[in-house]
Amino acid sequence: MERTLKNGLLAIGALAVFAEAPAQNASYFRGGKLYLVNSSHQDIAWMDSPDECIRFRDEQMITPALKRLAESESYCFSVEDALSLREYLERHPDRYSDILKYTREGRLEWGATSKQPYPSMYDGEALVRQTYFGRKWLRKTLPGGDFRTAYNEDVPGVALQLPQILARAGIPYYQISRHQPGFYRWFSPDGSSVLAWTPGQYHDKTMPIAEAPTEAARTDTLIRYLSEFDDYYRKRHIPPVRLVLYSFDFSKPVNWDRYMDDWNGEAQGENARGLPLIGYSTSTRVMDEITAGQDAKFDELLGERPNVWLYIHGPSHRRALKAGREASRLLTAAEKFSTFDALLENTFSHYPARELTGAWEAAIYPDHGWGGNRGDITDRLFRDKLEFARDCGQALLDRSLTSIARRINLNSAYRQAVTVFNPLSWERTDPVTLTLDVEGRANTHYRLVDADGREIPCQFTDCPPTGKRDEVITLLFVAEQVPALGYKTYYLTEGAPPAGNDRIPSAVPAYENNYYRAVLGDGGIESLYDRELKREFFRNDKFSGGELFTMQSVGNGAGEFTDVQQPTMEGFDQLRNYRQQWQCVETGAVRDVFQTVQPLKETQAVVRIAFYRTVKRIDVEVDLNRFSGENWREFRLAFPVNMKQASVAYEVPMGVVEVGKDEIKGAAGYSKATQIYGTPCRDVHPREVQDWFSASDGKAGLTISSDVAVFDWIDPTDRPADYVILQPVLLASRKSCHWLGNAYIQPGNHSCRFSLYTHAGDWHNGYRQGTQARQTLKVAVTDTEKYQGFLPEQFGFGALSGQGAVVSTIKKCEDDDSVILRYYNIEGNDAEVTFSLFRDIESLRRTNLIEEEPVAGTFSGKGFSYRLGHHAIETFKIGTK
Repeated sequence: MERTLKNGLLAIGALAVFAEAPAQNASYFRGGKLYLVNSSHQDIAWMDSPDECIRFRDEQMITPALKRLAESESYCFSVEDALSLREYLERHPDRYSDILKYTREGRLEWGATSKQPYPSMYDGEALVRQTYFGRKWLRKTLPGGDFRTAYNEDVPGVALQLPQILARAGIPYYQISRHQPGFYRWFSPDGSSVLAWTPGQYHDKTMPIAEAPTEAARTDTLIRYLSEFDDYYRKRHIPPVRLVLYSFDFSKPVNWDRYMDDWNGEAQGENARGLPLIGYSTSTRVMDEITAGQDAKFDELLGERPNVWLYIHGPSHRRALKAGREASRLLTAAEKFSTFDALLENTFSHYPARELTGAWEAAIYPDHGWGGNRGDITDRLFRDKLEFARDCGQALLDRSLTSIARRINLNSAYRQAVTVFNPLSWERTDPVTLTLDVEGRANTHYRLVDADGREIPCQFTDCPPTGKRDEVITLLFVAEQVPALGYKTYYLTEGAPPAGNDRIPSAVPAYENNYYRAVLGDGGIESLYDRELKREFFRNDKFSGGELFTMQSVGNGAGEFTDVQQPTMEGFDQLRNYRQQWQCVETGAVRDVFQTVQPLKETQAVVRIAFYRTVKRIDVEVDLNRFSGENWREFRLAFPVNMKQASVAYEVPMGVVEVGKDEIKGAAGYSKATQIYGTPCRDVHPREVQDWFSASDGKAGLTISSDVAVFDWIDPTDRPADYVILQPVLLASRKSCHWLGNAYIQPGNHSCRFSLYTHAGDWHNGYRQGTQARQTLKVAVTDTEKYQGFLPEQFGFGALSGQGAVVSTIKKCEDDDSVILRYYNIEGNDAEVTFSLFRDIESLRRTNLIEEEPVAGTFSGKGFSYRLGHHAIETFKIGTK
């Protein structure tokens, strides 16, 4: 038997055992267990095209894993997600019984989410659906198995409410990477948590094992992995159970059967000092053993870990992410009104369950693997999926709204009814855009009245969607006090509108309305004075409000860097470098719109600023026309806030992050020797954002609805300002970090829209308006002569009261014809919440997030009350009479 001494370890044959050193004799893991969790990191596509990656998962991962499971009763394999099972069963339905058998035995593990996304790439309900198409679908497909570990090996970020979403879906464990190695009890602000485990960087920890030239070298590495965690386990009283993840991109199932037999023979022999037994396991099994120790004290984390790879989705894939955000908003609205329509019909037989399922599946399909090898194919697939989901959501919403509108008892004295629908859970007043088909009647004059015949101020815009003014016209008006989760009816009538003021507004020297005095100058809004609050909101020493600027943006979006790759000054340009002429391009009873056009090196910039007459709101619209697609170029808007000590807050999935307060403490730390995340999480910027971001000094605030997925508040120039400059990142042309990857150049036309709201206090007084601008009022036009129903002209299908409570969705239950209500607390204080439905309630059950584990609740008539905890997400199953 060959003997060699290496690194203080005695190699005996193929196996290295601890030497005689006393410290090693006292190893914490002596008599414990060392488990190999054999897996394979799989983006939907990164190493190759989606089809080739699906083929690899079939031929090189799952099929060989099934063979190993059949050969060895001790072997285990872990697949990171549920989508891989869907793909495999489509190709091999004949292997279902084998998969079911091994899954029930606990030897074949499937990750509890559909895929591994950037959590804040999606909105809250879309993130929830990861668990629907993950754990819930898996439990139905593989009955008798359970799926309690979510995987996200690659993404360096954790959303604020993700631990709560996982925990409330029955998923207690989270396998992550790219973070200081160890176990973390990771909390959401409501107090719920998951137990997260990270080895550091997954590839870095696997390759020394996978590439070990001999089994002795492999053993040296495993013993080093044990010794690295000796003190860590000891100090925290964690049971001596060590998890070693064997996973890298495109890794394959391994056969360590003989090696493990040899190791265990040595571990149980006379010379064994400090060796644990070794075996295969799954992440869930190992975590169950580790958490069985009642005395374990896991490190705790609370809050958001900002994603440092955020450039890869929103800025670098602008069109796709815009479609994805729109899809989620449309699908939740479609669910709500399809549910109300079914309740009106007293049957769910026409509820579009299959179409909604297909649309949601497409809406959450893209994972973190944008770009990569043959990334142009992957990126096109991701965009196609999101655009399909958006278009399907729009079609399903239109169908439900039309059906409900036809059930209204309409006033036949008017030819057409315009029913305005509100998908949000509070009453609102907002602008409405109505597109009318007027082919053959283009010269007809229209007026709008409410149900009482009162004239509603309206105006025709100069931007018909099709560009064919003889076929369509676009009418703009403000709908007031539209009921929550309900509708309000107006009527179109022909006839000349009342005489108005023919004076064309001017921005010279300033534009004024009831709310603001604004000065438009070179760059944008040089001054914005709120007449109600009596204060100036913008500084203009460096940027104007809504000013477009461009910088060099060299970076990959994702990669082995340790902080967000910031833009630089090469090629810097801003609109104030040119003289702007602001022209009034639209005026009327609803709003006044000013526009400037400025050619830049890479694009033609068109900026429009709209001031509303009867609502306190300003819209800023930016068109980047004929963008050349120049690589390494970024465009932002600037909103320089005139506040000495401004705090910044922004919406995340089902919550709000206040910068400097709601991030995890410190930095993410060591991932591997060449990747140490040293920037404190509170200082990481830019950030992923949902519907709005805000700045305030406690006395007044500026909230901006967001048409983009990423924003910043820190001046990125070489001489940064010492005050907050809110900056939506419109576009960044970067490149995939894969050595064969594609460039994210995005040539062509891009349009972005933002709505500004000034208000007293902080974000609590602005978030509703910021949400409303992105989740707009919806419209259905009905011929009154054809349809006469029974519903009143104004009605609310549901009502929610309680400070900070927001309805996420109302939908048909996945398993029966009950109604599912999900709401959450966005403001962070406990609240007594009351919900009422327009139908009598027959039964009420509080469930987990995926509509399981029901607990009976109390109700009365059409409603019920519940004490909603701070930051909590709750789901209820309602039976109706």
